[in-house]
Amino acid sequence: MRPGYSLVIWVNGHRFLGGVIGDCMTADDFVRKKVVMWVDCVEKLSKAATKSPQPLILLSPNPINAILKAFYPALFEGDLSDAECKLFSLPTRFAGLGINNPTETASSSYHTSTQGTKVVVEATKGCGEFSSACHLDAISKARHESRKALDEIAKQKLDAILATLSPGRQRAIMRVVEGKTSSWLTTLPLQSCHFDLAPVQFRDGLALRYLRHPSNLPAKCDGCGADFTLQHALDCKKGGLVILRHNEIRDCIGDLASQVWPQVIKECIVNEATATSSDPGLRLDLGIRGVWQPQVEALFDVRVIDTDAPSHCHRAPNAILESSSQEKKRMYKKAVEDRRGTFTPFELSWMNYFTKRLVTSLSTWPLLCLQSGTKPILSPAAT
Repeated sequence: MRPGYSLVIWVNGHRFLGGVIGDCMTADDFVRKKVVMWVDCVEKLSKAATKSPQPLILLSPNPINAILKAFYPALFEGDLSDAECKLFSLPTRFAGLGINNPTETASSSYHTSTQGTKVVVEATKGCGEFSSACHLDAISKARHESRKALDEIAKQKLDAILATLSPGRQRAIMRVVEGKTSSWLTTLPLQSCHFDLAPVQFRDGLALRYLRHPSNLPAKCDGCGADFTLQHALDCKKGGLVILRHNEIRDCIGDLASQVWPQVIKECIVNEATATSSDPGLRLDLGIRGVWQPQVEALFDVRVIDTDAPSHCHRAPNAILESSSQEKKRMYKKAVEDRRGTFTPFELSWMNYFTKRLVTSLSTWPLLCLQSGTKPILSPAAT
């Protein structure tokens, strides 16, 4: 500016880069209009949730009052307790639904934003030179520290919520956290991959996840005539539900394996039954050639266990599955090795809680073979 000249700038407030600069009154008015618009959007989403609840979880609506009054009841088709509403605001990896409360996350988000953009800010002020590498490093560090801090806060909130719940629901929620069974909530509902769920299927999944009573259950079991409850549906051997859930898991694994390995056999016979003895023979659910070693058949046997059955309530889910896995090995491993094969028990709970050993084993499956067409040699980690 030249000497003798002066410039006076009067600013009442104006929109700038998605926000507002200027006086507090203009900023408050901007935020108020935004909140009204968000609430209106959540109310519309709540109406849509009655017919298509699954895609709406991915949208993560924020205005907390509108969520409590309209969105949650529409999503679950029922009333919720205060503890449940607090639980749903947690990330999915902490047994929540990932619907954040903006009044609780605004301060952390602002701090992360300022730390991630400090290199750009300092360069803009002329206090230093801009470096792309330093900028990216600042963003990465800010995100890492933010995630670590938010995880610690989420753990504390989860512990406080669990203290208010019944032992049964505590067990169900901890199974979700320890078993990492939340990916179905954050997966895009692609119809081509059969990831799109019907409204009743999605709500039943949420009910099982949080040990809530599924809606519209029949009064009586069509297999045995007993009172139909969630526990009865998991345990009754006359209605066909037990074998159906087993076969669905077996068929899913077989279909996925057939995309990688050319030879996949269902109901693979290990020992034939003989007419001269009482030996019923031995057969396993799946035989897949070339999984762990080239030209060696890997045999799998699926078992779906109700880890919440009354006889299992005193044991941890992973201990139950590991015990069942060892039992399977004692029954089948020697017979399979006699025919020069490998045996892998496939144990999981009805909520897709896998044993840690099986998770390690499946993580080595050649997923990239779908693209490359090659079959790397792997070790039978679960045998």
